[in-house]
Amino acid sequence: MIATLLFAVAIQAAAPAPARDSAVVRLGNRSVAVLRDSVLGLSPAQRADATRRRLEIAAAGASDSVTTQEIPAGTLILVGGQGMLLITPEDVDTIGGATVPQEVSATTRRLRLALVEARETRSVRAIARGAAQVAAATVVLFVALTLLWRMRRRLTERGQRLVARWAPRLKIADIELFRPATADATVRWAGALTAWAVTLVLADVYATYALGRFAYTRPYAEVLGQFIVDTVATLARGAAAAVPQLLIVALIFVVTRFLARQIGRLFAAAESGALRLPGVHPETAAPTRRIAMALIWLLALAVAFPYLPGSDSAAFRGVSVFAGLLVTLGSAGIVGQAMSGLVLMYSRSFRTGDYVRIGDVDGTVLELNLLSTRLRTPKHEIVTVPNNVVVGGRIVDYSAIGRQGEPLLIYSSVTIGYDTPWRQVHELLIRGALRTDGVLPAPEPFVLQLGLRDWYVEYQVNAAVDPARASELPALYGGLHRNIQDAFWEAGVEIMSPSHFALRDGNTVTIPPDQRPPGRTAAFRVDTNPT
Repeated sequence: MIATLLFAVAIQAAAPAPARDSAVVRLGNRSVAVLRDSVLGLSPAQRADATRRRLEIAAAGASDSVTTQEIPAGTLILVGGQGMLLITPEDVDTIGGATVPQEVSATTRRLRLALVEARETRSVRAIARGAAQVAAATVVLFVALTLLWRMRRRLTERGQRLVARWAPRLKIADIELFRPATADATVRWAGALTAWAVTLVLADVYATYALGRFAYTRPYAEVLGQFIVDTVATLARGAAAAVPQLLIVALIFVVTRFLARQIGRLFAAAESGALRLPGVHPETAAPTRRIAMALIWLLALAVAFPYLPGSDSAAFRGVSVFAGLLVTLGSAGIVGQAMSGLVLMYSRSFRTGDYVRIGDVDGTVLELNLLSTRLRTPKHEIVTVPNNVVVGGRIVDYSAIGRQGEPLLIYSSVTIGYDTPWRQVHELLIRGALRTDGVLPAPEPFVLQLGLRDWYVEYQVNAAVDPARASELPALYGGLHRNIQDAFWEAGVEIMSPSHFALRDGNTVTIPPDQRPPGRTAAFRVDTNPT
């Protein structure tokens, strides 16, 4: 199958592509010349057909002598003293850079070879010799392929054992670079690809050799062999031309990597507080480092881009434009999220580890990224909030006050009727607050009277706690409420908020004087359940 495919490729490659007003002169399967001029009223196709018939008669003879003779019309090529082919100046492809002497020399060489092959085609001995050589080559190919695939199996098994021994040792920190199953599959695929590549090379060599054993197919062998040689030469020239450019790219990469490492160390020192950089706070050192790294690598890519092999090709530019379009269309939301993340980082609204309230979510900040903020709630729930939501909402940082050396206040409100002295309520609220675990004795808890309502007074007790315990706020509030209840219970004071007094029950009805029945008072009872 492979040989047939290569043979088809050779036929297509060997087929001439003359101009529309030209014709190819062939002898057997060999292209001898291309005629483009009309002579004595004969078109190029008519000239080519007449020349082919004369050459076939000459090939049946015994003479192989090919000579040339200059005549006014051009150069006449003779075989055995008989004129066969006229090359005029108009037959020469001058646009392609050819000259009349060059075309005559090349045509003469091809004609001699075509005559030899035409006689060889009719030789039974030559055909038998070629068939024997092809048969021997077929046996050699079969043996070589058999040995190749057997060797591939053995080398694959040996490679799998080697990988199984060394793959677990290839680690970065505690991360395995290659899993055993992945490494095993990689070895199998590498062995199969190598074996197929060698098989294709052997098939190409075999096809070229087999086609060259017979005169009729020898032109195909020459074209096929030249095609492989030209392809390999083109790849080799491209690789050799790309080496200096790749060296420049590697140099740019090394220099950029060195600069990135040094700048990363500076920002790491600024983040830890060991170094002060103008305008860079420890909280903003990490995002500033990321931005600086991105700018450095983007600049390096812009400088190295012209040196990348194929960067000036239309295909490379088309792929770049398409990729840029996809990134532009798909990154609008991501860019908005990233900008919100930068706003949060540079505004220093909160830090990792702070206990905050974002919207209706309370929790400890686990991570602040460019795209989102992750919180752990007191219920041990992990909540991820998009940064644009964080920026657009209300943020309360309970831990920030501690960095200023001040305590955090917790507070709670109760409503008590006017019949209870306010001094007693203050004392009971402060007593309950001081009993709460985590409440600091100094500054001392205090009470605010927030409002004098129609039926009750609203009191608010405030107590100081350590901001380091901000993540325990739910537990602190729970203890504060329990202790307030205990203090009021011990003093016999009810936490009540009276709203009205009942001067009569629901069955008492007051009738206007002009509507009272005879002998009735202003108020009388109505039986609402006559049964």
